[in-house]
Amino acid sequence: MGLERLAVELARQSDGSVMLRASGKLERGTAALLDGILQALWADPSPVVLDLTGVDHIDSRGLDVLLGAEAHARNRPSPVEVIGVRESLRADRPPLH
Repeated sequence: MGLERLAVELARQSDGSVMLRASGKLERGTAALLDGILQALWADPSPVVLDLTGVDHIDSRGLDVLLGAEAHARNRPSPVEVIGVRESLRADRPPLH
């Protein structure tokens, strides 16, 4: 630990949706940052787009955060879309709606 870095940029788009752009490593030492932001967003009914284009590593804790987001997304009236997942990190999973 100590060298892990994750940056998360949050912006409200002109259509009212929320764009989260993450970059860096989504792992044990950094996953709480993204998890906290996502937890705060669940009360907002706006659509959410999570852009992982800049994420170059996801460990099991990071995956736990993303799977938790998937569970919350199923209970929301508006969609949560995850974009920019590197091919090496993709699983054969349907979109988060």
